[in-house]
Amino acid sequence: MSRVLAGRRPVLEALRGNAKIHHVIMESENRFPDVTEAAQASGVPISTKPRADLDRLTEGARHQGVMALADPYVFFEVEELVARSGHYPLLIALDEVTDPQNLGAIIRSAVTLGLDGLVIPKHRAAGITPAVVRASAGATEHAAIARVTNLQRTLLSLHETGMEIIGLDAAADIGIRDLEPAHGGRVLVIGSEGKGLRRMVRQRCDIVVHIPQEGPMDSLNASVAAAIAMYEVAAKRGRASREH
Repeated sequence: MSRVLAGRRPVLEALRGNAKIHHVIMESENRFPDVTEAAQASGVPISTKPRADLDRLTEGARHQGVMALADPYVFFEVEELVARSGHYPLLIALDEVTDPQNLGAIIRSAVTLGLDGLVIPKHRAAGITPAVVRASAGATEHAAIARVTNLQRTLLSLHETGMEIIGLDAAADIGIRDLEPAHGGRVLVIGSEGKGLRRMVRQRCDIVVHIPQEGPMDSLNASVAAAIAMYEVAAKRGRASREH
């Protein structure tokens, strides 16, 4: 069954990325010349339809007058994420993040900051839906994502391979800036909206850190916290790589 990509940026990034696109449908070919050019360069057929047809095909999603039909999303195995990453693999694992906007924003930050992959649960969590693709501005089409049945078991397995598991929790005693440079691979674990890390997932972490906050508000949503944490951990990886 084909999946639907809705909106200029998701379609454009899919054409530029790893997705297998079968068909691009536009309200007008002249509306998005960059999408038309990318589709033609990839040999993807383009057709035009009235906006009402696009509304129906995208089930009411905000499509801006362009959509695409693509193969189902291809997930990686966790072992593949590590194997393709080099000396200092850096992954982010999400513990039951359910909001599509948060998941999309986290994927976008992970791709932008050069993380090697994301690990998300198969159950009780947002999947790679059209809303997530759109919220990520098409970054899903460049990301390496693994879906796992049991996140706790996956973290234990990654720990046993020598990777350090770092949890993010506002109640932690250690600030994220106090992390030492990485001496190997790391997994950054982000908790769900509202509840944070589940107890068993937190217990799988080698170290738990918080983001120091000095302003009058003391809370960050999951996607903002994840972006800050990814930036800090990626910077530690960069320093370790230079020192190596």
